[in-house]
Amino acid sequence: MWRRTRHPWLRLYDLAANALHTWVNVRHMPPDQLLRQVFETSETYAAARGALENTPVARPVIYTLIGCAPGERCVIERTENGFVTREDKTSAANDWVPSRPNWEARMSTTYFLTASSALAGARCRERHDTLAGWEGLLSRDGFDWVKPPVLNSYTRLAVTMSPARAILRVAGYEMINADSPIQVTQLCEYKSCGWAQPDPLFLTRFREFFLKIHKAKA
Repeated sequence: MWRRTRHPWLRLYDLAANALHTWVNVRHMPPDQLLRQVFETSETYAAARGALENTPVARPVIYTLIGCAPGERCVIERTENGFVTREDKTSAANDWVPSRPNWEARMSTTYFLTASSALAGARCRERHDTLAGWEGLLSRDGFDWVKPPVLNSYTRLAVTMSPARAILRVAGYEMINADSPIQVTQLCEYKSCGWAQPDPLFLTRFREFFLKIHKAKA
């Protein structure tokens, strides 16, 4: 979040000021709508990356993008009209990498009026570093990487996917009298035999999954 002030109690002011600025001055596409458009229209990794990097958006967002060929992966950190893309260290949490002046990592509502900017940034870096250090294999079933600090009280959905291997796995989580969420759904999986080119059925099912999530958020 863009901070005009520094005190934790004034985050509500910054949140309202940012929203008002967007409402009055910005007429760009919301970032989730851009992602939906890219899913529906981009036929290659390069086309998707170009659209996510260069299309103006209504608010800052962090995109992660993977393709089907070796090396096709990146994290795109977007502001309304600019972008920074990195092709190494392609894990992402709720903060820029590296952190930028006057920007603050996203934090939970529990700490919204009490936590310092430094603490919020440290928690995001911890999640980022945990994901970056995971050495498991996507070919194995399960979600071994969904553990603290990645797993937190707000975790409700975990997804693993590989367009090149046509693998899509989804699991749901919920808080049930525990300190952290637990998996409460069966593993939903679509898996093909692997393709040199993207599997049209896989892409169709992935788009359907994304659109259902998008509608649920709307």
